[in-house]
Amino acid sequence: MEIIEIRMDHFGKFNGQSMEFHPGINVIYGDNETGKSTMRSFIRGMFFGIDRMRGRAAQQDEYSLRQPWENGSYFSGMLRFKSGDKIYRIERNFEKHDKEVRLICETDSRELEPEELSDFLQGLDETAFSNTVFFGGCSAETDDGLANAVRNGMINGGSGDLSGIDAAAAMEELKEERKSLEREKKKQVAAKIEKMQEISMKIEYAQQELEQLAAQETKHRERLKAMEEEIREAGELYGRDGEEAEEKAAGTMVWKIGKISMAVIAAAALVTALAVSSLQVRIGAVAVIILSCLGVQFFGVRDQKQKDIQREEEARLREQRLRREYERQKAQYERQQKNAPKKERLLANLEWTANARREKQVMLEELQEQQRALKMQNGEVEALDEKLSAVYLAMDTLSEVTAEIYQEYAQKLNARISEILSVITGGKYTGAYLDENFHVRVSTPQKLLSIWQVSRGTMEQIYFAMRMACAEFLNAEDTLPLILDDAFITYDDTRLEQTLRWLSQSGRQVLLFTCHRREQEILQRIYE
Repeated sequence: MEIIEIRMDHFGKFNGQSMEFHPGINVIYGDNETGKSTMRSFIRGMFFGIDRMRGRAAQQDEYSLRQPWENGSYFSGMLRFKSGDKIYRIERNFEKHDKEVRLICETDSRELEPEELSDFLQGLDETAFSNTVFFGGCSAETDDGLANAVRNGMINGGSGDLSGIDAAAAMEELKEERKSLEREKKKQVAAKIEKMQEISMKIEYAQQELEQLAAQETKHRERLKAMEEEIREAGELYGRDGEEAEEKAAGTMVWKIGKISMAVIAAAALVTALAVSSLQVRIGAVAVIILSCLGVQFFGVRDQKQKDIQREEEARLREQRLRREYERQKAQYERQQKNAPKKERLLANLEWTANARREKQVMLEELQEQQRALKMQNGEVEALDEKLSAVYLAMDTLSEVTAEIYQEYAQKLNARISEILSVITGGKYTGAYLDENFHVRVSTPQKLLSIWQVSRGTMEQIYFAMRMACAEFLNAEDTLPLILDDAFITYDDTRLEQTLRWLSQSGRQVLLFTCHRREQEILQRIYE
């Protein structure tokens, strides 16, 4: 690509100014505040546009800096360039509310789609563009954008076609996906732990309540048993009173039997006296009869008296028995009347406690079942683990592929960096390379140095060599113009001449914006 002309219709301090460029090195000289940086920014803006930032950043962003000083509603320009054997024109309106870009092939008199502009830039985005062929501001140092662009270029076969796989973006997406999955897994695990703790706490409370209900039920049963035992003991006391009455009746019966026995003895003596002829025997029998009769009489008198006493005693005992029975029945009735509500309450409490214990037991079993099910429920976490494994595998695979591709292309890239560095340093530094993390190392005959161990001027030359080698690597099919703005301030005259000599031999178009005369003077010596 070769930039032919720019026209800044309304851009910063410029209003309708044009400038033409030729192949090779173009030195655009001007003192400070003459608009060199504005012109350089215009060229980049024509290729990529200028977006307005948000918030406080919008107050000093590129859009605000480059707005027209006059007639701010018109913010536009034109750039003509040559690619191959055809000439193209870019027309762009930068105004944020009316953005427009047109790409026209002047040679064929036809308009192309604006997206086709990326093909002429070899697929470079603005970050890669600014890290290779567009730099200034007193430093050629690059940022992570160059590393990402080169990695992507390597993945796409070194062709510079970054519309394919974006390794850096893909890795970032994978990292974000990994973080998202890990957060979700942590959330799921935390939720499961919280649920397990909640169920365990409920189980513990249910077990405690079951123990309390069981203790209450036992207490109610013991009180009911004691109440029934009290009633039973009262019945046994009544039975003992009846036995005492029967014993007294038995004593009366013994007296009656004694009286009958005396009568029987007298009758037996009489029969004996009549049957025996002996006088003595008869006298004895008579005596026995008399005594027996006296005994019978005695028992008769006693019997009558005993009967009277017995009748009185029986009447008294009946009265006492009836009174005791009455008192017992009364006491039992009173106890029953007194204990009936207690017993009813006790039975009701017992029934309620038993039902509550059964319900609590059912709830406990359900909670234990939930706990077992939750322990077995790992489906969501396992699914997240599978996704995480896939992401880790993709990250490892991408890293391995990137490393393999780096090894394949890095040797060529590092060789080109070293070659350019050797030329522009007059052979003082012959080796420089990028490691797989894109950290720059410098090889000297004595030792291997980090870039921070060399002088500022040498550091700038190393970055310059790295930019040029990477630009060639990414733009293998077409060479983009090199746009520099006071890029050689730290160079001494010798380093500057060596660098300008290399640029003059590179065949690349260079737009060199500077506030110094020495670049033009050195170029005059080179071209003489």
